[in-house]
Amino acid sequence: MRAEHLVGRDAELELAMEILRQEGAGAVLLVADSGIGKTALAAEIAARLAGEMVVMQVHGSPALSAVPYGVLAPYLLDLPVEQATSPVAILREFWSQFEQRRGGEGARLLLIVDDAHDLDEGSTQILAELVTAGWARLVATSRPRPGLPAALLQLWYDGLAERLELHPLDQVTVTELAEKTLGGAVMSSAAEALHAMSEGNPLLLHCLLEDSRTDGNLVRRNGVWLLTRALSGDGESLADVVRNRVLRTSEAEREAMYVIALSEPVPAAVLDTLVGRDTVRALMDNRLVVSANGPGGPLRMWHPMYGEALRQIVSPARSLQIRQRMVQQFPGEPSTEEGLLRMVGWALDCGADVDDERLLQAAFLAAKTLQYPLALAAAAKVRSEELRPRARAVMAMVKYNDGDYRGAVRLLEEGSGFLDADAAGPVGAGLLWAAARAAAGDSPADIVADAWAAAKALMGERESSDSVLQRVEGHVRAVELAVLASDGHYEELREGLDRFAEKFATDGPDLALNRIFLRAMQCELLTVEGQAVEALDAGREALLLLDEHHHEILYISDFVLLRYTLAALEAGDWEAAGTALDRYGAATARGLIYFGGDLEALKGLSLLRQGRLEKAEELLTPAVEALRVRDPLQLRSLGTALAFYAAARSGNASLASRLESEQCGAAAGGAYVEALAELFRLAGEELLSKGTGLPKLSGLPESGHLHRLPGILLQNLVLRAEAGDVQALESIQETASSMAGSWATGWQSLAAAQLRGEGQGLVNAGNLLAASGMPGPAAVAFDKAAVTFDAEGKRPEARQAAVLRDVNEATLGDALVHDPQTEADRSVPLTRREQDIVALAVSGLTDRQIAEKLMVSVRTVEGHLYRSYAKLGIRRREDLGAAVRH
Repeated sequence: MRAEHLVGRDAELELAMEILRQEGAGAVLLVADSGIGKTALAAEIAARLAGEMVVMQVHGSPALSAVPYGVLAPYLLDLPVEQATSPVAILREFWSQFEQRRGGEGARLLLIVDDAHDLDEGSTQILAELVTAGWARLVATSRPRPGLPAALLQLWYDGLAERLELHPLDQVTVTELAEKTLGGAVMSSAAEALHAMSEGNPLLLHCLLEDSRTDGNLVRRNGVWLLTRALSGDGESLADVVRNRVLRTSEAEREAMYVIALSEPVPAAVLDTLVGRDTVRALMDNRLVVSANGPGGPLRMWHPMYGEALRQIVSPARSLQIRQRMVQQFPGEPSTEEGLLRMVGWALDCGADVDDERLLQAAFLAAKTLQYPLALAAAAKVRSEELRPRARAVMAMVKYNDGDYRGAVRLLEEGSGFLDADAAGPVGAGLLWAAARAAAGDSPADIVADAWAAAKALMGERESSDSVLQRVEGHVRAVELAVLASDGHYEELREGLDRFAEKFATDGPDLALNRIFLRAMQCELLTVEGQAVEALDAGREALLLLDEHHHEILYISDFVLLRYTLAALEAGDWEAAGTALDRYGAATARGLIYFGGDLEALKGLSLLRQGRLEKAEELLTPAVEALRVRDPLQLRSLGTALAFYAAARSGNASLASRLESEQCGAAAGGAYVEALAELFRLAGEELLSKGTGLPKLSGLPESGHLHRLPGILLQNLVLRAEAGDVQALESIQETASSMAGSWATGWQSLAAAQLRGEGQGLVNAGNLLAASGMPGPAAVAFDKAAVTFDAEGKRPEARQAAVLRDVNEATLGDALVHDPQTEADRSVPLTRREQDIVALAVSGLTDRQIAEKLMVSVRTVEGHLYRSYAKLGIRRREDLGAAVRH
């Protein structure tokens, strides 16, 4: 492994070096699962100590584990055959080899032993004796199972060795490693997906990066690396790693791994019958196979990527042969959703027949977990005319999320149209059809007219019961209401929702779907009307209903989550918004890839409202690149406008100018989203070219009813106030007074305090804003308070307000919300990494120099410095020296 693969191992490296350099006996035992980096760490230790010690390498091997002293053979070439079993003779010869290597210069011996768990007992004893006698230093690597040999463990028990257990890398470190490997910034959601897929395993992460870059999935756009589709385990780099590992096992173990990979999870009893308990135990001891649900549970490959790679390695003929054996062992239905998908996917790969009900069930489940190739393959195989409309809805959902809106429309209009897809239960095909039509650029009037035409055509073709008529009318009414909201007709929407609730959401065949839709639309309506807390309650109820019926409904889950998130952002409930967005990546890392650009755009809006400009710009610029590739939530125009505004506000004129030129041609995201995009676009114009955007912002409320709605108007007024429009403060106070949520309440308090011009009022507003997780506006309030107090000659109050300002400013580069009292507490110690970075900063190094020295990203250095400023109670880098001396 290259040096960058040691990112995140600084503490272990430093400790190991300290132990090996100390007087007396010393050994370091590195224990970790395969691919975690123990071999790379041992190699780095050897490289750093090569100038001080004579390094001799020993490599454990399963093939030599039964051969006495077999691994020491390279150092025993001159040993007479009759002495080959004498420990004393072997020890003497080994030492002789060392003496020749050090050439009489008095250097110490450093033994690097890789895969110590595969050492034979005799070799282990020789190595342990060298350490015990103080003749050698030792670094040994081992997997947790079967673990270190007894003789090396004895060194630990005797206090002659330190056992260091290496754990998987956390997400921050995975991001650093990926950026170091790729030589550039990695989009936040892509880094999160890489962490989830690799589970923090450096070797597997390296394989993912290499394979994704080779197959064109990992691409660099405007300096940012992003993923264009779901990660897979079918790349050559991963296959080579897996082949190498598999070839080191016995034939019986390989057979067992093929069976497990193809049909996982496999009940332990079934596998015992097929391959024998001893084989299964050997695989578990070597951490190639693990129990899925604790001891006695079904078995799977130790890592999902290993399972996927093995499935690619097995030939189709061999796969079919194994499947024929396994089908006899699984006479019933798979017990888990994962098992169902694996069995159906396996059957499709082998060309085996699967009944339509199971195919459709798997297609639905695959679409929900974003396993799109399987969803398409399973849905396309459905033959039943009764089930085909629902299968087409699944395929349309995949087309929609991939940006093929016309393809989605064609699928939903095929046959009897989207209305038949819901005949056997609520799917949400009508709403998906309307969304696809809107995204493709069709007019609202045409969408509604075509929906009614489809309903009349369907009713004309067949005799229908009252319940069927009600179902069809309910779906078309839902389409009509969704189009009203998308077109910004919220007054008509309120009336329509009342009628819909009375007729379709109290009784009927699609009660669940109708109630979910109703509460989602009420959530949107209440949000734009400024009643964000009530909107959140409506959205929360819709989410609860979704969880109860998640097996049946497709598109509407994204429909609800978007509205709930926007309501949370309007309410200033940043935690609720974050929790909602986390649902996209909760079940699978694929959500972070397909929805990554949309998620980053919404997070960027959250950060801007909190006043975290630096972090917002960091997220939003890559988000724009991802939204060009895929935009299932239709947020490209909002994301681009937010990124443009953030760049303009931060003074990055070149980036802002580029983004300004890219703000046309995006698919419409609905009236509320587009209105927000227009506000930030105009505010960015004002920042970029003074006097160009502010008059337009001021005139928007007079342009139509939409921009007079409180949920849109307040954002307009806030942007104007931040641009220096003092008149907007009075309007903020008036507008926010009728609104709910901490975002509106915080700005009402700040506007009122600024208009009064009282220092204590500004402090109170700052405290309210800080408590609401809005450190940017809070810092403004405290700064104005300090100026006011200072003008009045109130020096102690001015100093206190300035401290509170500095504390809030110090948190602005960090995505987390911090308690101001905690930040100002000098008793909170700096972490080890913070101490290192602060020390280097005090020595005069720049952030980039520190990053290069510590092999981390510049962004990581900046984040640690911001947190250090807050803990030290300072505001500027120039104050670091004095702060650390105290």
